[in-house]
Amino acid sequence: MTRILFFGDVVGKPGLEILAQELPALRRLHRPDFVVVNGENLDVTLPELGKAGMRPESLRALLALGVDAVTGGNHSFDPPWAEEVLGHARVVRPLNFSRHAPGKGSLLLRKGGKELLVVNLAGRSALAHAGDPVEAFEGVLHGWQGAPILVDFHSESVFEKLGFAYLFDGQVAAVLGTHTHVATQDARILPQGTGYVSDVGMVGADGGFQGYHPDFLVEAIRRRLPPKGLRLRPAEGPGRISYVFLELKGPRAQGILHVSEVVDLPGGNTSAAPQEGEAQEGQEGNV
Repeated sequence: MTRILFFGDVVGKPGLEILAQELPALRRLHRPDFVVVNGENLDVTLPELGKAGMRPESLRALLALGVDAVTGGNHSFDPPWAEEVLGHARVVRPLNFSRHAPGKGSLLLRKGGKELLVVNLAGRSALAHAGDPVEAFEGVLHGWQGAPILVDFHSESVFEKLGFAYLFDGQVAAVLGTHTHVATQDARILPQGTGYVSDVGMVGADGGFQGYHPDFLVEAIRRRLPPKGLRLRPAEGPGRISYVFLELKGPRAQGILHVSEVVDLPGGNTSAAPQEGEAQEGQEGNV
């Protein structure tokens, strides 16, 4: 049995602090073999332009929590230091982007006699210049006889993510959607054994616009340009943590649990407690 904790888009310093606060207890509860985190929103990298990504120092802080792999998406290529960050051994970016771009689209993890292949894909709804994710993934899958495969599919489109999951049902352990930061209530195991959820959700401050303060984003919608005098910044509290816990038997999922719940934001600037109906769980198998 292989156990995996996967966390949706970690947004800014609040997201990193929430993960640091909550991960130890989740490790004790679920005893994961591997921890995978989508980190493409870990920092606001060019706030006047509304750009995100990862700073090297924030990546180091994330990995110091014991994270085994960090996935990305459309913001992977935003920061001026993207080449340095994407060159890290434990970072992956969308496989179906240009082969000349820095970084890699898959990563084989090995720990305690267990293995997991992590693959990152992006849909064109999230990354306009991405190539065909199906064709790119078929190149990885061709002749693959190794570890179970976990796919982080970064896309706006449920149709695209669910279609991909059914297409490769039984050939991958899980297809976990990211990008919208909004947790969906459709966690399940497909007929041939692939765990699926359309969007895991986010780890970050829940009092705004997908983890960000709304002022910059709302004005950008109005102007269709980055608004002068405003800077993209994280939202205020309460906090939210969203994750999927998977149990794999061989190359397929035996159980999937999806949780998205309100938590205290570290630092004491919010004390909002979860309200009835805030936690959502999708469950199959024996998790």
